Amino acid sequence: MDVHGLHFAWRPLRSSVASSRAWRPAQLAGGRLAAFHGYFDNAASVADELAASPADLAQLYGLAVEQWGDDADRRIIGEYCAIIADPAGGCLRLSRSPLRAPPLHYFQDDELVAASSVPRALFAAGVAQELNQDRLADSALINFSDSEATYFKDIRKLPTGHIVELQRGRRRALRQYYDLFAIPDVRLKSDAEYIERAAELLDQGVGACMAGFHSPGATLSAGLDTPQVALRALAALPRDRRLPTFTFHPEPGYDDRVQEYFLGNERPMVEAFAAMHPRLDPHFTANEGYEHDYRWSDFFHLMGAAPSGLCNMYVFHGLLSEAAREGCDVLLLAEWGNYTFSDKGEWGYVEYFLTGRWRQLWLALSRIQNDDRSVFGRFLLRTILPLMPDWVWRTARRWAKPKHRPFLDMMQPLSPNYRVASGAERRLKRSGVSIERYQPRSRRHAQKMLFLNGDADSAEIYQAFEQMYGVALRDPTAYRPLVEFCFGLPVQMFMRDGRMRWLAKEMAKGIMPEEQRTNRLNGRWDADWHLRLGRRRADLLAEIDRLAGDERMAAMLDVPRLRAALEEWPDETDVDPQQYYVREFAVPRGLLTARFIYYVEGRNQP
Repeated sequence: MDVHGLHFAWRPLRSSVASSRAWRPAQLAGGRLAAFHGYFDNAASVADELAASPADLAQLYGLAVEQWGDDADRRIIGEYCAIIADPAGGCLRLSRSPLRAPPLHYFQDDELVAASSVPRALFAAGVAQELNQDRLADSALINFSDSEATYFKDIRKLPTGHIVELQRGRRRALRQYYDLFAIPDVRLKSDAEYIERAAELLDQGVGACMAGFHSPGATLSAGLDTPQVALRALAALPRDRRLPTFTFHPEPGYDDRVQEYFLGNERPMVEAFAAMHPRLDPHFTANEGYEHDYRWSDFFHLMGAAPSGLCNMYVFHGLLSEAAREGCDVLLLAEWGNYTFSDKGEWGYVEYFLTGRWRQLWLALSRIQNDDRSVFGRFLLRTILPLMPDWVWRTARRWAKPKHRPFLDMMQPLSPNYRVASGAERRLKRSGVSIERYQPRSRRHAQKMLFLNGDADSAEIYQAFEQMYGVALRDPTAYRPLVEFCFGLPVQMFMRDGRMRWLAKEMAKGIMPEEQRTNRLNGRWDADWHLRLGRRRADLLAEIDRLAGDERMAAMLDVPRLRAALEEWPDETDVDPQQYYVREFAVPRGLLTARFIYYVEGRNQP
């Protein structure tokens, strides 16, 4: 489509025959154009207010912006990005929904303004394809705090909950229209009302995520959140329909070793849960044939990115390939469950102390199962240290564990010199991001800590998976009214009488085995890493050796440390983070970083 020098091109994404994430264009009054990409969960109510049709989402979005301005994006509930173009004024207005949204990249200079879902479309428009070394190094250090950065110079990503207006030769106008951390307190009269309202909102979220789809499926774990999503999806189906669910578990040959207080294989608990609900159709995958680097080149093409977390996302290949084989057009997730109704409420240690709720504080500290310290030691660690500045925490950590190496130093693949020379070390310190210290002082502090590191390019990853398998991914636990409700709840909804995840456990009464409902073990993602990486050790060592022969890679990556981790391979799965972090995390992330550079620069691996 060409209008007054404006060029607009699109093609549907292969995510669903129904309400897929596909760009939809519409012509607005006055010659403006609107393009909408994603889902509109409250289209009917918005359409009623505007006396418009809910069928054309691009038209409806454009009308909403014309009527309400930026308030339109606050009133619309969904997962979307949108563009409104004014050909006469040469202006683009870009927006992304709060919480979750498809990615939206853009470029602006004196000659060109362009926006797209993926960077390669901007390259086709004439933007130079030049690697952003800063972003690549930051990703290797697990620092995604710059929510606008992409892996290419001069290309920005619009953060969720933001709007930007662009014109050639003019300064961009970026503004945040939604603040997740400004949610007001929620106070109801009784526990029963809290539980009932949370259940109602989760029902609504599941219904919104299923709307327009014909063949839903759901992920299913041994936790508290995915089972509740799955049962609500099942209840929404006709009584003669079954709901396929999908669970990953370790490969045969896994030695069942896992660190204390973790669960390596969730299949037995999932089978017990499914047995209680005969209309569930459970499917299991050990992800045979899907290694840590499966289809990385395809991800590079589809995403224009190489986030470090991609190394551990291979488990989705098994889930989605099974879902596609079963004919699912949408797969329901519960990625936001731990942020919402299944939150642990870990700020409760400090809040109960500061507000003098001594009984609750004592129960919280005395009933911790994964801490062999005395109650006084737990009090110092979980109640007093969170109130202290970082330097006090670091001093206490060195005193308590003098031989402890920081987790990040072991997880990341960069050489010490490159961390400093690239500026990545400086940017990390400036960001405040820490994977080592999670000691929330309050509800808001806990929430901000969880989101301080951005979305780690998860929107790009999910969109790529959708395109690969033709199955849409939707998360009812990220339904905005549910998130806002849970973010305003008091601490006793999450930590009470020494029990964490109190709300989720109350909501789960009667719908799952008590062993699962009261289970305190955390599911271990990638539990069979030792088996998977170990059988490829010779090939991985050969690749590391080839990288050592590349002067640039040898300077960037800590090749001796990565090589030693592969050479000194244990006979059984490590359960000490001081030992296994470099093997499970640093080695794959080093290879990911190198391969992405070679891909972007069009070079063959040495």
